Amino acid sequence: MKNILNQLARNTGLLPENLSLTILAGNTPPVEEIVMALIVGCMDGFAVIVGDPKSTWNEKRLARMALAVAFLAAMVVVGEGKAASQCSVPVATRELRDGTQ
Repeated sequence: MKNILNQLARNTGLLPENLSLTILAGNTPPVEEIVMALIVGCMDGFAVIVGDPKSTWNEKRLARMALAVAFLAAMVVVGEGKAASQCSVPVATRELRDGTQ
């Protein structure tokens, strides 16, 4: 996870500078802050593409799809651990999925 965060902070430009500096200093910020920064970046890209009259329908569809995927991923990341307590459907634990108990 540290390696992925370092690459995200160093090479993508998707995170605000203060968040990138925190990660590069070796401190891991709360996952919610990282997710929120990525969602904001995705929303910004969506607004730019949709607001550009020269954008094609395919570009607009791809921007909308990227925004939807970002929100779904955020729901999964932030909702981890909460799903078992909020859902009436049994959730398989890692031990059960691996075949060990």
